[in-house]
Amino acid sequence: MERESMPMDALFVGGGPACLAGAIHLMNLIEKHNEEAANNTDLDVIEEPMIGLIDKGSEIGSHALSGAVMDPRALSELIPDWKTRDDMPVERYVEEEEMVLLTEKQVFKGPMMPPGLADHGLPIISIGMFQKWLAEIAEEKGVMVFPGFAGVELLWNDDGSQVTGVRTGDKGVGPDGSHKANFEPGMDLESPVTILGEGPRGHLTRELIQKFNLDADSQPMVYEIGVKEVIELPKGSVKKGGVTLTMGYPLDFNTFGGAFVYSMGGDRMCIGLLVGLDAKDPALDAHYLLQKLKNHPYMRKKLAGGKVVKYGAKTVTVGGWASMPKMYAPGAMIVGDSASLLNPMRIKGIHLSMKSGMLAAETAFEAMKSGVATDEALSSFKQKIDDSWIREEMEPAKNFHSSFHNGLIGGMFKVGMQMVFGPGKDIKPFAPDHEHMQRASVYHGSEGLPANDDLKYDNSYLVDKLTSVYMSSTKHDEQQPCHLQIADREICATQCAEEYGNPCERFCPAQVYNMVLNEEVGRKEMQVDFSNCVHCKTCDIRDPYQIIKWVPPEGGDGPEYGFM
Repeated sequence: MERESMPMDALFVGGGPACLAGAIHLMNLIEKHNEEAANNTDLDVIEEPMIGLIDKGSEIGSHALSGAVMDPRALSELIPDWKTRDDMPVERYVEEEEMVLLTEKQVFKGPMMPPGLADHGLPIISIGMFQKWLAEIAEEKGVMVFPGFAGVELLWNDDGSQVTGVRTGDKGVGPDGSHKANFEPGMDLESPVTILGEGPRGHLTRELIQKFNLDADSQPMVYEIGVKEVIELPKGSVKKGGVTLTMGYPLDFNTFGGAFVYSMGGDRMCIGLLVGLDAKDPALDAHYLLQKLKNHPYMRKKLAGGKVVKYGAKTVTVGGWASMPKMYAPGAMIVGDSASLLNPMRIKGIHLSMKSGMLAAETAFEAMKSGVATDEALSSFKQKIDDSWIREEMEPAKNFHSSFHNGLIGGMFKVGMQMVFGPGKDIKPFAPDHEHMQRASVYHGSEGLPANDDLKYDNSYLVDKLTSVYMSSTKHDEQQPCHLQIADREICATQCAEEYGNPCERFCPAQVYNMVLNEEVGRKEMQVDFSNCVHCKTCDIRDPYQIIKWVPPEGGDGPEYGFM
């Protein structure tokens, strides 16, 4: 097949904070270099640099989901005047905050915010709007931004030893792989340096890590599933920028996670729940638990008169420093959530992602000048990470995740001890998330999985799962290959049904997986409604048999989160 190719000097894959900050910083470095070269004949001017950035969403920010109270440390380095710019999309600044412990009916307020979690004065943002703003700045500086283009395959040199770019996905392909009338082949974006910032469980990142065994010396990537809603309140209800962080209900003390409520602009608030994907319970359903949280008397009072106007779900990396793989390979680097750059102790990662993108940009700039992007040449990226405040912040939390494997109470004690005496020299090992799920008979006994039918949905404040998917504005062309690949559906109908009760029906926050009766054979079989998929990748991570693989659908498809 003839494919159009486009040469680049550097290519960023992903429209998140890491790649956008990296692209902006790289253009700043080139601009500064050219100013110096104009007065120094020993330096060559970099003429018409071709710096590209692709993202699978229909526009930059459409697939973005986060809390988000942002630590502006990296932003202040990249755009020092951000706070005085009229176009910077800040919802509010944090003026009041609280930490609470919830039981089923009661609330216990903490006397203060735990160290590291205090957010007073920090900006509350919509991550989607923030990424759009960064994309506009990047384009103004000359970065070629291509939304709607999913990276589906890494390009390699002749002997397969070095990444040379990325192939974007074909468009107009039918469910059977045939070409429809509107077929368009993907492009080959060729670049000596490719920076991968695809977010958690990145498709190309996984290919790169497996090819070069980049995770050989790190712990497995581990995750939480985050489900979030934006709630519209009666006029005049929201007067200050507020943050509430919760522990406890609706989670039990053996399940890692917590919740947040943030004020947004106008009379909107957002509520979100984070649940560890290493949960033992095969009936784990984060969407259902979020509705239970909203039904708590404390939340009913806080969100009185509220109506859900937007919904989304996304996985979050929580392994931190312990899970960071080798972040470079010949011709490529890994940044942001794709490299586990989130501090699980602070529940913050935007600033770390941005800084990693900026350091990758500095490494790419050195490669552009030398014309060399070998493994050795890009190894300076790791040294830059180690010499920066990324290591200073993240390394002390390297054993945070492993501390909670025996429950909340013991985990809080261990973390407290680490804060006083340090995390110790060694990283405590842990297993991949899917290995922790217990069989239904072990966790729930002979009764099987619970029905989860104790809530009365009004689809205004308490919203069922399918209505929530509608509120995510998710769209896929159903006449395309299914992007959720199940290696063996016989396991779904037999072994998984018997051992785990088909947990994908629960843990998917978008009701993609449904066991439907096949009357011809007299049993339930798996039906994958991939058009509901919000691209959170929970299934790829939590499936106990690891037979589900998420691959990018046609570029531009998926959720439209907008102001989330």
